[in-house]
Amino acid sequence: MIACGLFLVGLNTNNFLYNVLTIIIAFLVYRKGYSDLFQEYDKKQDAKRESSKQVYNALYKSKAK
Repeated sequence: MIACGLFLVGLNTNNFLYNVLTIIIAFLVYRKGYSDLFQEYDKKQDAKRESSKQVYNALYKSKAK
């Protein structure tokens, strides 16, 4: 929320400092909070990827015979 506010202020005032602060906050959130924020999404994507891999392997093995 703070980063969004700083970004909008930076856009309106053309002040470079606000945009730099926004980038720093976004980088910190990405580095420190990504696993907490997107843990459930990543698990779902891993499950989909594993399911697709199993289907692909089953199809590939049936064609090889």
